[in-house]
Amino acid sequence: MADDDKPPVTGGDGGEDKDAGAKKALESERTARRKAEQDAKAARDELAKLQSDMAAGKTDAERTAQMLAELRERADASDMRALRAEVAQSKGLTPAQAKRLQGKTVEELEADADELLAAFKPADGAGEANAETASAGRRGAGRPTEALKPGATPPADQGSTEFDQSKFLAAVPR
Repeated sequence: MADDDKPPVTGGDGGEDKDAGAKKALESERTARRKAEQDAKAARDELAKLQSDMAAGKTDAERTAQMLAELRERADASDMRALRAEVAQSKGLTPAQAKRLQGKTVEELEADADELLAAFKPADGAGEANAETASAGRRGAGRPTEALKPGATPPADQGSTEFDQSKFLAAVPR
C-alpha cells in the first residue's frame, strides 16, 4: 500500500503521463477520420464515374440522333438531285438548267422545266434552226477530235499508194 500513498508523477522524470489516455483517444479519432476520408473519396470517385457513364450514354444518344439527322438531310438532297436529273433529261435541259429547277415533287419540277424552256425559247422561225444547231452542238460538245495521219503514207490526193521505184529514182536530183 505504500505505492498507493504516492501521488502520480507528472513531468519528465519517466513516470506515467496523465495525457496518455487523451493521446490514445486522439490517435484513434485521427485514424477513424483518415478511414472516413478514404471512404468518402472512394464514394466521390464512384459517383463521378457513374455520372460520367450516365453523361457518356446521353452523349452517345445525342451523337446518334445528330448523325441520323445529317444522314436524312443527305438522303433528301440526293433524292432531289435525282429527281431534277430525271426531269431535266425528260425535258431536254442542260445540267446547268437542271440545277435551277424548283419544286419538291415531280409535277412541280416538270412545270418549272416547262416554264424554263418557254422563257428561253428563241424567237419565231429562228428558234427551230437554232434548237437543232444547239442540240447538235451539245452532242458534239467537248474535246475536239483530231484528224491525224501517219507521216509515212502519202496523202490520198497524190494517187496510188503503191511504191514505184523508177519514179522515185527519177525524182532524186544528181
